[in-house]
This record gives sequence, structure tokens and C-alpha cells, in this order.
Amino acid sequence: MRAGWYDKTGPAYEVVKTGEMETPKAGPGEVLVRVHASGINPSDYKRRANVKVPAEFPRVVPHSDGAGVVAALGAGVSGFKVGDRVWVFSAQWRRDMGTAAEYVVLPAHLVNHLPAHLSFDEGACLGIPAMTGYHAVHLAGSVKGKTVYVPGATGRVGAYAVQFAKWRGAKVIASTGGGAQQIEAVKALGADIVLDRKASDLEAQIMAATGGQGVDHIVEVDLPGNMSFDERILGERGTIVSFGAASVPSIPVAQVGRRARNMGLHFIFVYLLDDATAAAVCAGINECAEGGKLINRIGGVYPLAELAKAHHEAETSTATGHFVVQI
Repeated sequence: MRAGWYDKTGPAYEVVKTGEMETPKAGPGEVLVRVHASGINPSDYKRRANVKVPAEFPRVVPHSDGAGVVAALGAGVSGFKVGDRVWVFSAQWRRDMGTAAEYVVLPAHLVNHLPAHLSFDEGACLGIPAMTGYHAVHLAGSVKGKTVYVPGATGRVGAYAVQFAKWRGAKVIASTGGGAQQIEAVKALGADIVLDRKASDLEAQIMAATGGQGVDHIVEVDLPGNMSFDERILGERGTIVSFGAASVPSIPVAQVGRRARNMGLHFIFVYLLDDATAAAVCAGINECAEGGKLINRIGGVYPLAELAKAHHEAETSTATGHFVVQI
């Protein structure tokens, strides 16, 4: 089969290769998927680029997410048949074989049916980004009738969080630092109010939009950078869910003010969800997508032969959306 890989960490153009590899076979409890589209996550290119740490395996076929067709079933697998369209997640998590290949073998619980109207490219956008957005919105319970604030709403996870929160009946306030064009893009995702994150009166605008009560739930991409701000705009019994990059390794948390109002603070890393929670998250994503309520934004599409370029562009491009490799 055709595949892409790297044998050592480093810059994309220096370490990423493509060529032929042996096609894997499905064992008991596993599904062999013919991959048609492979999604690139920040964790994929950051791990490949981190020269301070050696590659996890002698050879790594990268990428956790992808979409394709069931090619074979191992013993004991039910719920799928050969030919089913599927999307997958966490393919390369603690394994050497990800989705940047014609075929990937995965435990059946990492495979989901792909809604009929979604393309393979769109299916490759699900997985980790959509799961993170969904879990971040739902972790503290129902958001119906509540106000959810999503800073960084133009990011992959943030864009999904806006959509899932709105779909579940929340009032969604979002912010972006990308100017008027990005504000309109976030409005198109369903946000009720989209604000300029760089505005000097952002806090006042959010408090005014909530009648002075503060927001109920925050999906936070940069907790260290925003913690003091978040505490000021969070309402009684409000929650903050942190999923994103840390600008600094630790943060101060106030013991007064809104902290005294039963604030909840959660950290999530969807690669480590238990099977039952992951299954519920994936089912929710499919339910939203099947209802035609989910927009999957794609920032770039590349053939497998240009895997190195795809990684480089995913790292350096300012384009909005997911980067997908077609196979």
C-alpha cells in the first residue's frame, strides 16, 4: 500500500517520506479501513517537529483522524460490514500506524459510521477536533438555555464548539481576533454574538450581553492567557473547560470573587477519554451532522505524494480550517 511516514523528528521537508509499505490485516476485534482522506491535527505536526524528543517508534505513519471505507473485519466485530463509509479517530495515539496510508487497522471502538451526506474530506475533519469541541461543550451538563462563551472561535475546536453549543440550545457568545471577515465567518457558524477579542471593552460587552450576570460556560483555548479575564465574566455556578495550548506552564487561580461562586474548572484531553464517553461523544457528533447542522471547514487539501508540503502548510498557514490529505 502507499503510505507516508517519518523515521525521525524534524522539519517536514527533511523527514517526511512517502512510498510503499506492507498492507496490514485486521485481527480479532479490529477493522481494516481503506483510507480516502486523512486529517492533520496540530498534535500530529508538533510531535513530528519536536526534535527534542525522538520519534515514538522506528517508523511513524502519522495522523489520528481519517475517513474511508471498511475493507475487512476481524473476528468478533459487529455493527459494520465491508463497504461501509466510516470516520476514525486516535489512529496513531500510542501506535505507529496512523491514517496517512491507504489502509489502517484499528480497534472497532475507534471506528464510526460516516453520515451519508458528508464527503470523505469532511469526515477526516471529525475525530479529535470535533470530539474536543463536543466534549468541552457538554462536560458540565446540558447547556440548553445557558450562555456559552467561546474565545478563539475561528480555530478548529472553537468552530465546532460554537456549533454544538448552539445546536444544544445555548446562547453563544464568541470572540475572534481576526477582524471583520472572521467575525462574519463565526456568525455563519451560528453564534448569536461575535465580538472583537482585541476590544478594550470586551469584558463590558460580555457582561452587558448577559444582563450583568456573566456567562454560564466557557470553552477555553488558552487558559493561562485568559484565566483572570474568564473569572471576571463567569457567572454563578459557571464552568470553564480548558482544552488548548498553554502559553505558560502554570496559572494563578483566585480564591475570591467568582471563584467563591462555585466555579468549576475542567481540563480535557480527548485522546484519553474512556470508551463509553468517547462513544457518546461520537454519537452526538453524528447526530448533529446527520441533521445537517454541522459545518466542516477545510483550509487545504493535498495528495499523499505531497504529505511533507501538507505538514508544512498546516504548521505555517494562516488559512482557516482543517488540512486534509487525500489518499
